[in-house]
Formats: sequence, C-alpha cells, structure tokens
Amino acid sequence: MKRAAQFGLMFALLAGVGAATAQTTPGLPDPLLPPVQTGSGAADGSVRTLIPSLIALRRPTAPLSFDINPGNFPPAQYPARYLSAPQEFSVFSSASTPWTVQLEVHSALDAQGQAIPTDRLSYRVNGGPWIKALGVPQVVMSGVGATPGWTPLRIEVALDLQGGETGGDYDFDLTFTALVLP
Repeated sequence: MKRAAQFGLMFALLAGVGAATAQTTPGLPDPLLPPVQTGSGAADGSVRTLIPSLIALRRPTAPLSFDINPGNFPPAQYPARYLSAPQEFSVFSSASTPWTVQLEVHSALDAQGQAIPTDRLSYRVNGGPWIKALGVPQVVMSGVGATPGWTPLRIEVALDLQGGETGGDYDFDLTFTALVLP
C-alpha cells in the first residue's frame, strides 16, 4: 500500500496537482527527472534487432482441381490434356545464402486401389515450359539472397489422360518445400 501511495504522490506532482515539496534551483537538474547524459557521441540507449535468416512460402487455400465433366469428357481424341486453374503462391527469403522451392508429386490410391501414374501430371512455373512430374523433389524456383518482399510463384498443373483410365475419384499429393541452403 505504501508503494501505491508513493506512486499516487509522484503522479500528482507530475500532473501539477498538489504541492511539491522538492524545490528546484535554477541551473541545477530537477530532482524528479532522471539525469540526462550530454556530450558528443554519448548514447542515451541502444536498440538491437534480430532479423532471422529464413524462407517462407504462402500457398493458396483453394484446392487444385481439374474441370472434367460430361461436357468435355470423353474427349474427341487421346491423349487429352485438362488444365487446373493457376495457383498463386509467393515466396519470401531473408537469407543471404542460396534458397530453393521444391515440388514433389505422388499419385494417391483411391478406395479401389487405383491411381493415375504421377508422370501424367505436368506443371509449369510463372508461364514457363511444361515439366513432367517425376515423383521426386523438383526445383520450381531458386535464388540467392533476400527477395525484394514477397515474390510471386504461379503454378499451373496439367493432367494428360491417355484413354485407358477407368472412372473414379483420383487424387495426387503435391508437396512444396522451401529450403535455405548453406
């Protein structure tokens, strides 16, 4: 309680309420204010910050899917290519070293144990050439040093049907990995 009373008195003095018992003398520092260091180059304090060396990947929340419906399936001829809507990712790096973003694609078995082979999927990055998915990590973007903010990474995926696929609900697992290299 004594601490609260001291605080209340100090607050009242600072706010100009009540009578102050401490007197100030012209030319001498005010006893209620902390001392101020003066002099050339004297620091009043220091601020230290740590910017971590990292890489981050933002991904879209919408699932990747292909518009296969009775209006466009079966196609007039095989092989037939079906495109997904583009997926907008973005990459941020504050690392001074090289970094990569990798994509790994795997077929997932459906309830009947069926799967479409992984190599029937192709992808392209930022409008570049189409690349077959291989089922192993593939570099889709790389750089050295910090990015100037969030860098866009646009992924498009194509499904190439050959004509022997049976009807079903097929899934693929796409795993993106962002790595800072030594």
